[in-house]
Amino acid sequence: MRVAVDAVAAGAGLLPGAGPLRHTTVNLVGALADLAPHCSWHVLCPAFAPLHELSNRPSTSVHSVRFAARMRPVRVLYQNSGYALALRRLRPHVSLHTVNVAPPFGPQPRVVMLRSLQCFTHPRQFGWLRRMYLQFALRRSLLGADRVVAGTTAAARDAQRLLGLAPGRLRVVHHGLAPHIASALHKPPPARRTERPYLLAVSTFYGHKNYPRLLQAFASLRRRNAIPHHLRIVGADADHTAADLRRVATELGVGDSVSLLGPVPHDQIGPHYQQADALVYVSLAETFGHPPLEAMALGCPVIASNTTSLPEITGGAAQLVDPTDVQAIASAIERVVTQPQRRAELVARGRQRARDFTWPRAAESLLSVLQEVADASASTAP
Repeated sequence: MRVAVDAVAAGAGLLPGAGPLRHTTVNLVGALADLAPHCSWHVLCPAFAPLHELSNRPSTSVHSVRFAARMRPVRVLYQNSGYALALRRLRPHVSLHTVNVAPPFGPQPRVVMLRSLQCFTHPRQFGWLRRMYLQFALRRSLLGADRVVAGTTAAARDAQRLLGLAPGRLRVVHHGLAPHIASALHKPPPARRTERPYLLAVSTFYGHKNYPRLLQAFASLRRRNAIPHHLRIVGADADHTAADLRRVATELGVGDSVSLLGPVPHDQIGPHYQQADALVYVSLAETFGHPPLEAMALGCPVIASNTTSLPEITGGAAQLVDPTDVQAIASAIERVVTQPQRRAELVARGRQRARDFTWPRAAESLLSVLQEVADASASTAP
């Protein structure tokens, strides 16, 4: 079976430190290639963000697409025109589109991975032109796919509700942990060595990540001297910028207690989790949620939203909270960091829960979907 893996739509998301798209794509395709070396895997990615980690994988070829420009409007124009020809030249038995959309007139059959629905659930964080394009492109791509793969059951339900996707065309495949994160599950958590305790937040600064409410909750705790903690924020600019968050923190009177570290390469993120007293992840909407999973694997207690995919991912191993309620966020933080027994309980449960998420398991499930679609197409070919 020859598979075209379309990673072009990820764009700048494939740059190191930009979010989970690079390491999830590399780990998934790597696991697929290890599982099925009899297949040929052709990975297309932007030339400005080459996936060199996959170059030495068995039966895997990486194609850097120079017309997939870093500027989003130019890249989108190419994705919806000449890119279909690049995919067709590979003559795949099936194409796997890793980020939400597939080019019109591209090869059939196709499997599309659902990564986000925020353009439908939180449309106000997008400009009108981008919102209209994303809603049109996602609707066309997902409804036109032979199968849609969602990372969680919650995301699959949202796709059915928002887009009318037929349940029979949806499959749920949980993501896995990166090997350097998963390896921590075989070791005891390291001793904490920080001079001053801190809370951690990790995500690109999209509007739905809910940073203003997190800062308000943190400020209310610091004003009451309820906790001595700093807040460390790891992430890259998006709808909000580091300057925006720094200004909000200053206005709330906690500017000297908030550190904005910028994007951190994924292979260097581990110590940030391991030395934190808690990860606070109060996103308004998620289709998966990698930071809580990574934190659990690394022995960091998790405070997470009680909405969308996060209860499913954390599986009873996190302190869940209403992300729209600032006081509830503050109370959850205070409970976790001031009650050692609760912290220890969350650490133990989190490490156990994280063991359920592996890329080999994800690859096995996804390979069966690809094979199912390719076989069905072959059986109906003239």
